[in-house]
Amino acid sequence: MNAALSPDERYLAVTHSGQSGADVRLVDLAARKVVDTVKLKDSWFGIKFKGERLYVSGGFQNCVYVFDLREGSLNAVDTLKFEKPHPEYSGSVAGIDVNATTLAVVLRRDSTLRYVDIATREQRTVKLSGMPYACMFMEDGTLLVSLWSSRVIQAFRGLDRTYECPVGDHPNEISVAPDGLHAFVANANDNTLSIVDLRERKTIATVATSLYPESPEGSTTNSVALTSDGKHLLAANADNNSVTVVRWQDPHRPAPVGFMPVGWYPTKVMSLRNGTVLVLNGKGEASKANPRREYIGGLFKGTLSFFDFPDEKRLAEYSRQVYENTPYNPHQLRETAVEGDSPVPNKVGAPSPIRHVFYIIKENRTYDQVFGDMPEGNGDSSLCIFGENVSPNHHALAREFVLLDNFYVDSEVSADGHNWSTAAYATDYIEKVWPGFYGNRGGVYDFEGSEPTGRPAAGYIWDLCARGQVSFRCYGEFINNPGEHGREATARVPSLEGHFAPHYRGWDLDYSDVDRYKAWEAEFTEYEKNGGLPRFNIFHLPNDHTSGTSKGKLTPQAYVAQNDYALGLFVERISHSKYWRETAIFVIEDDAQNGPDHVDAHRSIALVISPYTKRRSVDHTLYSGSSMLRTMELILGLPPMSQYDAAARPMSSVFTSTPTLDPYTVASPRYDMTKRNKPGDFGQNLMDGMNLSKEDAVPDLLFNRIIWQSIKGTPMPPPRFSIYSGPGGEEEEEDD
Repeated sequence: MNAALSPDERYLAVTHSGQSGADVRLVDLAARKVVDTVKLKDSWFGIKFKGERLYVSGGFQNCVYVFDLREGSLNAVDTLKFEKPHPEYSGSVAGIDVNATTLAVVLRRDSTLRYVDIATREQRTVKLSGMPYACMFMEDGTLLVSLWSSRVIQAFRGLDRTYECPVGDHPNEISVAPDGLHAFVANANDNTLSIVDLRERKTIATVATSLYPESPEGSTTNSVALTSDGKHLLAANADNNSVTVVRWQDPHRPAPVGFMPVGWYPTKVMSLRNGTVLVLNGKGEASKANPRREYIGGLFKGTLSFFDFPDEKRLAEYSRQVYENTPYNPHQLRETAVEGDSPVPNKVGAPSPIRHVFYIIKENRTYDQVFGDMPEGNGDSSLCIFGENVSPNHHALAREFVLLDNFYVDSEVSADGHNWSTAAYATDYIEKVWPGFYGNRGGVYDFEGSEPTGRPAAGYIWDLCARGQVSFRCYGEFINNPGEHGREATARVPSLEGHFAPHYRGWDLDYSDVDRYKAWEAEFTEYEKNGGLPRFNIFHLPNDHTSGTSKGKLTPQAYVAQNDYALGLFVERISHSKYWRETAIFVIEDDAQNGPDHVDAHRSIALVISPYTKRRSVDHTLYSGSSMLRTMELILGLPPMSQYDAAARPMSSVFTSTPTLDPYTVASPRYDMTKRNKPGDFGQNLMDGMNLSKEDAVPDLLFNRIIWQSIKGTPMPPPRFSIYSGPGGEEEEEDD
């Protein structure tokens, strides 16, 4: 996630804060290899050398680890504690810096700045006005702090805030010019760098770091560095997999001059005195298959890229490659390619015969888990645990309408999945916080709108509907359920207030998906009688997540059977209504984390159900969750929200211009939807301590293993990578 150079630039210390574990690694830059690794209980963004002493953020351990660098190894010498570790205190050390006498630390969860006197260990605390990310000392002792939750950096002299300077949205890393006159701030939510004049205490220039000016969110600029010769700025764009090169001569007119292609999700860029550029790639190189049930959160091995700073010719070559690698271009904001004669328009605002969209978001299944038994598609039946005997409606809908066997979710887990499914984007807050939470190292599940810092700048699809004057209604997505004693359901984001069904429960595995259907059906019947059906309707239908083998709970198969039957009821009711002729139903999993797939860990089930669907077809076109969002947006006459849905291929190939109005008849359950786990079922003792009251608050790899063995009756096979894993398919220790 972050790195620090030793003073002689022989070594690079790197923090790892992924789902698989936390550590700090020491890289010999001449040999280009890791020479030491120290496991940590947690770590996060902060890391800093002061001489041969290294300070490392302890994340939710609410401490800073202190090491001495000796002969190519890290030797632990101290731990500076600020609060008790999570869960006793929710602070989480983020950015750190150190000068001759003082260590400065910001804790993001409690929004505090802490100073530690290195000699006496005395601590002082300043309450901040927002969630911090990074901090950096100036030569005169002034400390700059970026507020992740705001659009400002703040300056402190000791406990006193001396000034505040507006910058871009989601300010991340801060760098300062050697002369101390200018600061550079990476702004993740609006694809920019801010140039701050530290004497005038104001932003004097804003640099667009995306490939095209005025692009929607989706570049995620989160690191900035000045080259060693002081002539160029380098900005890491996490979601463009690139580094922007900016000519730095006139502070008032910084000029982007090109791009460098790097790995997947770069989180740190640095420049050595010899001109070498270093880039940390948070997710490594490529996605992988998980045929032996490897957990998706641990599949992404971070990498370190080395570049010689390019001359003008090489930079032009690099830039061409970045443009070729990037499917987005601004023309797609208005118009996109649509295959054949389709009811999906190719221009934003063009009419469509489809007026009503129903969007159903389910939980966590891969293609092979559910459709692996369908010979019509590219499935692996050995990985299928919820086949046609458990999910007859999923299978019937895929056969009667369209089977999509090359569909991929953009997400890894539910934390980013509900954001990708509703915004075609997950902010840097989501991407940087969920791995530690899913690694059980601390934090809370605040990824579905409840933490404002995690919300995308452009909002969610319901915000898009509101801007476009498209009526909408929400059933369970981003909603807090009603509690006891009459407490009403509440929306997690203000824009859903007045637009959600208060009697439709969101996440609650003790509540039946069939009852969710009934709650919706009562409203739908009123719409049939009185009119006013919203054009866009979004649902959370979560029970295919299951409760594993928890004592007294439904079996995994019963949960999926219940979910399957509810889905069939939804489609049957809509297809027998007066709205059917003008309707399309889209079904997606928020992520594919809870199972194996022989093609890719992101491949998942998806359904498109409409009179305009090409009946009884199999479509091998590569589509993504952003493709589904783009398709719905075009049908509703709406523009894209991010670079991802703008660039995504609309799902036009699954449609035809000639409707077939035959309705769907629900298939009766084939598996007992009331069957419960028996005492002593496999893994039940391990399930007893798991928290299923919130999404993904359980150790998912263990949870997946329990489900697998409870159904298959055999242990989960040992991990291996398939040929689809890309270069170097051999087994490796997984880091992310």
